[in-house]
Amino acid sequence: MDFLEENAFGPVLFLVAIVTLSIGLAVALRSRSESAGDPAIGTTRRVFLYGLAFVALMTTASGFTFLTGVLLSAISSSVIAGEGTDALAFGIAAGSVGFTVWALLWRAAQRSVDKHPAEAGALGRKVYVYLVLGITAGVVAASLHPLIRDLFDARPLDTGRFAAPLVWGAIWAFHWRIESAEGQPSLAAATARRFYVYAVSIYGLIVLSTGAVAAGGILLNAAYHAVFGGAVHLDNIADGASSATAGALLWGTHWLRIVRGDASSIRQAVLYVAGVFGGTAASTATLSAILVIFISWPVDHVPDRTPLLHFDPVPEIFAALLASIAIAVYHRRAALNEAASAPGQAVHAQRAYRYLSAVIGLGTLWVALTLLIAVAVGLAVPSAQGSFAGERWWGMPLSIGITLLIVGAGLWGWHWPRLLQAGRANADERTSLSRRAYLFTVFGVSVGAGLISLITLLYGVLEAALNNELSTAVLDGGKWALGVTVTAAAVSVYHWLVLREDAAAAPTAEEQPSMPQTPPKRVTALVGAEGAVVVDTLERALGTSIERRIRADAAGAPSLSDDEASAIAERIREALGSEVVLVVDGEGVRIVPL
Repeated sequence: MDFLEENAFGPVLFLVAIVTLSIGLAVALRSRSESAGDPAIGTTRRVFLYGLAFVALMTTASGFTFLTGVLLSAISSSVIAGEGTDALAFGIAAGSVGFTVWALLWRAAQRSVDKHPAEAGALGRKVYVYLVLGITAGVVAASLHPLIRDLFDARPLDTGRFAAPLVWGAIWAFHWRIESAEGQPSLAAATARRFYVYAVSIYGLIVLSTGAVAAGGILLNAAYHAVFGGAVHLDNIADGASSATAGALLWGTHWLRIVRGDASSIRQAVLYVAGVFGGTAASTATLSAILVIFISWPVDHVPDRTPLLHFDPVPEIFAALLASIAIAVYHRRAALNEAASAPGQAVHAQRAYRYLSAVIGLGTLWVALTLLIAVAVGLAVPSAQGSFAGERWWGMPLSIGITLLIVGAGLWGWHWPRLLQAGRANADERTSLSRRAYLFTVFGVSVGAGLISLITLLYGVLEAALNNELSTAVLDGGKWALGVTVTAAAVSVYHWLVLREDAAAAPTAEEQPSMPQTPPKRVTALVGAEGAVVVDTLERALGTSIERRIRADAAGAPSLSDDEASAIAERIREALGSEVVLVVDGEGVRIVPL
């Protein structure tokens, strides 16, 4: 597995895309205080300033990397010749020019922060900082890969390869120090930080898991051949181990340390979507692949293929199965442990996990039924075999269909009956967001897929009829659409019945308890620039927007926990009058009713 070969920047393109997209999404979450008015240098100037600074910094880093690499290589060889002179010339030119431009721009940016303290929390500045942090973290991990690989292989270290981690690591450390000192004085800044940390964490987990699977697969394959005969090869195990080590550095520093203690919705999405759902889906796929190999041995046995050769892929796939199970189990336990600290969250976490698992099981079952129907058509109508080729054409499709049927029915059949029974016994379960999202999504997808496949099937039949070519051979092109249509019809009808049952069990308007209506209060906060996060927290606890008036003095801001914010929100609701003014300063939050 090639993680970077000689160029440390190729694998980082994926990370750059993730971080860029993530930070771009953070723009949509600009806080109301920033949209109401920009008290600092303005968005246009900020984009111009930090955009040029970013380009200059990337140029500087590239130049210094070449320059440092040549100098380090010269220390070990005492010679600079050939390509070394070209790299030295480029490094000096790009590094000196880029650094000069970046230093001037960064000095201007720092002056704006000194003049306007609110600039430290501006989204444009945070986009620059976190984009730089994301790219440099990825480059450092990528450039460490060949060094770690050489250590595992006991090869002489190329000193020139230390250039990239040194240069890009220094840039990361500098900007991380700036980020830590400034903090996140606005909701947009905090959101941008979370996108950066979780994007790098996901990237690190991908690199860690793929490297571990590669190294583990090689070890298991060697053990397989040692037990059952055959040549034992341990080639490239250092490559996988070094990738796993580099990925562990990224994932460990960001997920286990930097973002530890975060309780945001973004973290919950990462836990369930990337961790639980992704790990469960990967586990289902790898388990299915292993079962296909075992089932196809008697069903689709090739006479001249030996058992050693037939089962040879199993060790590598088993390594992937272990890794995917570990990912799913870890993130599920993390989600449950974190949810246990908040009342009621453990129930929501467990419910979300079960519905996600049910979706994966149902999807697997859908594919199995579609494939089995197509095989049945091919067996019943020989002219409809079509894409199935070979003397024993039904062997592999039947093996895959049986495998997916076992896995899908087992996964869906384990979770869905329990969810169905829980919904019938508990009104909160029946009206939960996870249940409604599952039912409406499955129903909508099945109806859409059924309509599309039915149109495809009718089109094939009508086209053949109009061309006087109607025969059983038409089923060749229509067996897949027929399988999807039949499966979609069964899935949609069943889930429609469940939706009707839920709707019938829902309380009517007369049965629903009346809630006391309280007139809404107008809430205004007198707050300094550094207190934006406090107001954001109070808005979430209060469930309504708070008008802000920025104080000219440095009033400071308190640090509020979620419980303290909820208590203040309750006092605001109970305050007399129709308007409340919040005075936010370093001593706390004072409530003045009007």
